[in-house]
Amino acid sequence: MKTCAACSETALDNDFMECARCVEVYHHLCLNFTPEDVQSMDDQTRNSWLCPNCRNKQPKGDNPNISVRPSTPTGMAEITFNVTRRKVHNQNKLELAQPTPSGSSDYVSRADIKMLIREEMQSVMSEFSCDLKQTLNNRFREVSDQLSEFKESLGFLSEQFDTLKADINTHGAKISHLESENKSLRAELLTLSSRVRQIDQLSRSTNLELQCVPEHRSENVITVIKQLGQVINFPINDCDISYCARIAKANPNSPRPRSILVKFSTPRIRDSVLAASIQYNKRHQDEKLNTSVLGLDDKRTPLYVVENLSVENKNLHAAARLRAKQLQYKYVWVRGGRVYVRKSDTSEAVFVRDIDTLNNLK
Repeated sequence: MKTCAACSETALDNDFMECARCVEVYHHLCLNFTPEDVQSMDDQTRNSWLCPNCRNKQPKGDNPNISVRPSTPTGMAEITFNVTRRKVHNQNKLELAQPTPSGSSDYVSRADIKMLIREEMQSVMSEFSCDLKQTLNNRFREVSDQLSEFKESLGFLSEQFDTLKADINTHGAKISHLESENKSLRAELLTLSSRVRQIDQLSRSTNLELQCVPEHRSENVITVIKQLGQVINFPINDCDISYCARIAKANPNSPRPRSILVKFSTPRIRDSVLAASIQYNKRHQDEKLNTSVLGLDDKRTPLYVVENLSVENKNLHAAARLRAKQLQYKYVWVRGGRVYVRKSDTSEAVFVRDIDTLNNLK
């Protein structure tokens, strides 16, 4: 496989001439040989053919008919021109307009080639510039449209933000007002709740509870209350009792029997029965009130006579007993529906208003 010395491309299918002196090969088209010129060559002409470089190196005689050699060697000019022509022929883009004849071959100078290349490059650059300009204009137009849409969207969002900000300020003021009202209502609710608890407890000012009394199917709770009055030395008559019955347990699963609730006709009678029960237990430290003393059974189960507290006060009393046990307080008691605690015999009594009071105990 041989390479053309003019265009440096592969020479195939005998489409070339081989120099008899330097053995370099050249395409027919690079040498500007037409197919008719190639067919008209005989073997002798083909075998003795010299390339332009070798012909230029031959000595010249004194023949006056020989023209003066141009500044660019004729052979090289011919090869350069023909190489350009071959490339233009392959690309179908460039046609040589006016070749300069010299003998049987066409010749062109380097200046002509530069001019042709410059013109072709200017044409290509002009087309590329136009295409690029059009493309950039289209892109700029698209970007401009998108910026316009973005500006409109931003304006819309700005208006929405201003509206939302105004709504937030309005709602913030309303929330502040509602919080103030809520605080006032909570304080009022606490006051009203305290009053309701006081009223509830005052409605129980004539009530007593007798706890841990064993239950019997045929029992008479009024008789049990009268027996209690006899034991504590404070007789109780039927006219003194307005209501007497067992009440439901707060915890249904508790094994303790239901308490007996007795409602006396006046708070004075209730307070007298309660005071007599306390005095009896003080006088009989070894045998306080129990089921045996009341003649209910022989098991000596302790009995407790206490005030009938409201649900809130019962829970507060239970929490006070638990807190007193934790802090080793000695006394916990109830008077007039109020819960009190005392740490020792010499310390002051503390009125337990609520859970916060218990939490602040030391």
